[in-house]
Amino acid sequence: MFYPSRTEDDRSEPFELQVSRNLIKGHSLVNIFGYQPLVSSTFVPIWENATVYTYPLAATVMQMVSDSASDTAVAIRIMGLNAAYEPITEVVTLNGTTPVSTIGSYFRINNLVTVSGNAVGTMTLSAAGITYAKINAGVGRSQMSLYSVPAGYTFYLARVDLFSNLSGGSGNHCLYKVQSEYPNGVKLDVLQAPFTDRYEARRVVPFPYAEKTDIQWQSRVSQQTAEIGVVIEGILIRNEH
Repeated sequence: MFYPSRTEDDRSEPFELQVSRNLIKGHSLVNIFGYQPLVSSTFVPIWENATVYTYPLAATVMQMVSDSASDTAVAIRIMGLNAAYEPITEVVTLNGTTPVSTIGSYFRINNLVTVSGNAVGTMTLSAAGITYAKINAGVGRSQMSLYSVPAGYTFYLARVDLFSNLSGGSGNHCLYKVQSEYPNGVKLDVLQAPFTDRYEARRVVPFPYAEKTDIQWQSRVSQQTAEIGVVIEGILIRNEH
């Protein structure tokens, strides 16, 4: 099937708005947000831990837990991919500091978001002691600059913005890097660039990432540490079949 970039009834409103309203078959908006207040001298994705990110070696059942016993009626939606890179999702209701296992087995995690209640503590999704996603207290959703492209789709990157609390001077600056990894293990540093308080990219022609690609938008700091936030925007389009 062919998925043209137009609505069935040829609406005249902007294309991006049509995608956001789910009016174009096979197209969906992807917004990715990341935040980390203590980025240091090692390249890391911008996520809740100021560390490198480790992917599962195989699809696995995971556990969701809060560090507050008060969080017993908070529902969290997990959005990820199974071993075939197919999208899977489920809602897990927290049981305070007692871990709750997922029903599905996850090979990749793309997002966590609260759908009911407001947690008091920090929520962690993990397996065998390795953290794969978190929601910090009071935030309500994960904030991590990672994305894995589902099977049968291509992700078209349109926009990237990074913000830091550095103003430059004395050679202190941030470095930005995009890293992609394919199922065969090949890793590419797609782009590298220095910046101080802000990095901005607007793609005239969206940059495509093929199905089953793991993407990390990473940063590091030349000196000291920095507080960095990331906003990423693109469109996921179903491949022809």
